[in-house]
Amino acid sequence: MAKKTYDLLFKLLLIGDSGVGKTCILFRFSDDAFTTTFISTIGIDFKIKTVELRGKKIKLQIWDTAGQERFHTITTSYYRGAMGIMLVYDITNEKSFENIVKWLRNIDEHANEDVEKMILGNKCDMTDKRTVSKERGETVSNNHPTIILNFTLYSWFIYFGRVNNIAIVNNYNARK
Repeated sequence: MAKKTYDLLFKLLLIGDSGVGKTCILFRFSDDAFTTTFISTIGIDFKIKTVELRGKKIKLQIWDTAGQERFHTITTSYYRGAMGIMLVYDITNEKSFENIVKWLRNIDEHANEDVEKMILGNKCDMTDKRTVSKERGETVSNNHPTIILNFTLYSWFIYFGRVNNIAIVNNYNARK
């Protein structure tokens, strides 16, 4: 049997409507690559990235789910076992924001009770086309107290800023 090359393993999901930028977030984070063109995800895809924080090797399995309705049966089966779910909406697409509540219901129905959830407003570099204000995002967060805006999976904080600026902040402190 092969020796384990990491200390911790996290399964994370990116969910949201089609075209909100989930795949771009995944590729930017995992491969440090950015493209303005994409092909819609069919079913589900994933990338693995291993990071080191405070001497611990952490293996991230980041799953990119299809946003189209026809794939929901497939993608919801991946919710179980996820440690963190990032709900992504496009700040220039009102409907993608309105559907966050639907995605939250899917999580409640299919994910583990203790899954950490975070809402990501994507495409923040397109402020001239913004249709969803920051305040509205905060209102959704306040109405759903299980939603946290500073992703706290095992006490790490992941900050997702602009589409082309994703970073892990080194603040690791494992739960006992």
